[in-house]
Amino acid sequence: MQDFISMASPAFSINIVYIIAIATVIVLFILLFLLLRNRHRNNTYKISKILSPLTRSRVNNIIIPDGIGGLLEIEQLRLTDQGILIVETYQISGHLFGAEEIDQWTQLLNGRSYKFANPLRHIRTSRQAIMSLIADTPIFYCVIFSGEASFPKGRPEGISVVESLVDDLKAISFQAKQTQTTQQAWDKLLRIARKNGRAAKLGEEI
Repeated sequence: MQDFISMASPAFSINIVYIIAIATVIVLFILLFLLLRNRHRNNTYKISKILSPLTRSRVNNIIIPDGIGGLLEIEQLRLTDQGILIVETYQISGHLFGAEEIDQWTQLLNGRSYKFANPLRHIRTSRQAIMSLIADTPIFYCVIFSGEASFPKGRPEGISVVESLVDDLKAISFQAKQTQTTQQAWDKLLRIARKNGRAAKLGEEI
């Protein structure tokens, strides 16, 4: 009996070590996931806090005519005293490289390279579509990378990271206020827009 136990013990010990190793990896993965999720939530909160002083009203995830017979979805619109602000956010981290005229931008993360579509193309198309619906109203836009992102070779105009957002928005706050005009344009735009198959509500906060 003792001989059997002594023969089984090495294999049993290896199994225990293997199980502990797997459990450790799982725990570390969970901790990393929670850390990244909390960091994302913190950045999302920071972005919202920075945008709030400019915002009189906002609506998320609306659909408008694109001006050429189709439809266009916009992540977020904010009404300000100076005009209407289009906001698009991207949860992308790492070193980012791109320019206004380049179709595909590059992300370097953990020694690997990834391609993603130039985000300025969509938001500028959105701006043109809104301008075709409400004339004589300033339409601003801002693409915000909410991850831990940096642009080693410079950020294209219209692109922000969390750390730069306060300064980037100063250009809007310096514009002349036209509260009544922008409110009328906002009301008109939301009468045209759709959200979840229904009309967007005036001043809807989501």
